[in-house]
Amino acid sequence: MLKIDLSDETAFIDMILKNTIRGASMGDGPQPISQGQGEANANPVPPPPNEVEEEEKKKEMAREVAQQLKRSLPDGGWFQSMFGRGAGDLVKDLRMARREHKDMREAIDYAIDAIRIAKKQEVEATLQSIDWIGKHEPTVRNLGISERDLQALRKHGITREYALRRACVQWEKANDTISKLLSINGDFNDEQRQMWIDAQQVKKNAKKEWRNTLHSIDNIKKTDAIFLTKAASILEERGPLPANEIFATMSKTKSLSTSQLSALFKMYGVDYDIEKVGASWGIVRDDTVIFKDVWAYAAGFLDADGYITITKRLEPRAGFIATGERGKMHCEQLHKALGCGVLQTDLKIHKNSRRTQHRLQFYSENDLRKLMKGLRPHLRMKKGQAGAVLELLDLRGRKTDIIKSRRDELYRIVKWLNWKDVPDKREELLKEWNIDEAGLHAMFSRDGETLRLLDDANRLVEMI
Repeated sequence: MLKIDLSDETAFIDMILKNTIRGASMGDGPQPISQGQGEANANPVPPPPNEVEEEEKKKEMAREVAQQLKRSLPDGGWFQSMFGRGAGDLVKDLRMARREHKDMREAIDYAIDAIRIAKKQEVEATLQSIDWIGKHEPTVRNLGISERDLQALRKHGITREYALRRACVQWEKANDTISKLLSINGDFNDEQRQMWIDAQQVKKNAKKEWRNTLHSIDNIKKTDAIFLTKAASILEERGPLPANEIFATMSKTKSLSTSQLSALFKMYGVDYDIEKVGASWGIVRDDTVIFKDVWAYAAGFLDADGYITITKRLEPRAGFIATGERGKMHCEQLHKALGCGVLQTDLKIHKNSRRTQHRLQFYSENDLRKLMKGLRPHLRMKKGQAGAVLELLDLRGRKTDIIKSRRDELYRIVKWLNWKDVPDKREELLKEWNIDEAGLHAMFSRDGETLRLLDDANRLVEMI
């Protein structure tokens, strides 16, 4: 146990109340309590003057805590972030300190109450932050919300939703069976006794699945842990990379393949700060993506979760789309790193959706030109669309027939590339444009620079 120093009791209690209830924004709190803070003070913090005021003050504290927690809740938990210890450890240490400092009993009790209020709000904020919990909340509380469980929920609550929800449903069905059996008057018959035994086993299995899903890292093999540690080191040094590049950088071993490495990332990556970043994998720590080349990162993001298009009015557009809090964080960081684009966060996906969508979009010529030039060397799936948009931007201001025709071709090229993996849509487009694939490919082969030179020559002739 880390001994709490109460030599300056006023400062200590004020710190507890300030940082538990009214502290700075999440993550900006002090280091864990250390020994030797100040000189003795004969004036301990008095308790509230009466029960009514005390209760009202606690309610106000709870409201403040709730708001603060909703704004930002670190993966490790607010108490861990602020004090370096969980709420349980703080309360335990305060109780021990109360034995040695009986003259401060009321003040310490008040601090303990404050911690409990804050902890309750931390639990509520955690559960509310995961959309699917909703009606399953009573079950989740029964399955386990220890300090460690809450930390795991903040990390895995969304990515491992299916298995966690399945455990909840199993528990609820078994509970329903038990409730029906308990309503029976008299002794159980053989069938009912078996139903009771089966339901209890289902609850046991559900709790096991819940625990194993949240804490799968407990079962990781030593060799897999070594691979993940090496991968994390590579990503720390080089920034986000596709799984095949990470694998190529690692020491070759017959016990691992690229697909197996990807599977390890999906299963255990979060425990090593390895998360999906666009089409790549990267280190995400304290809600910050660690990347060395913003354009490589942005290209992977756009290839996986973005778009490049040209509208019917021949207006080029590009953007990144993401969902959830992680997606919001990626969009915000990319917007800051690129220094351009229009950021829109917390958009409703549909009327009744609790999940939000976030967009970083590019409309202006300067923003689009900067984006396409930076992304193009790194794009894998949308390189053709980026090239077409850059060519369209180079044709702006020109109004000759040859240029108008080329703009129409660029619109068709981008639309075709965006739908090339959907056979029915491809056929529909060819029919709409009244061309065959040979005619379409001729559009791809035309050299934009040559067309611009031809246009310049034609305009010169007209001037002469």
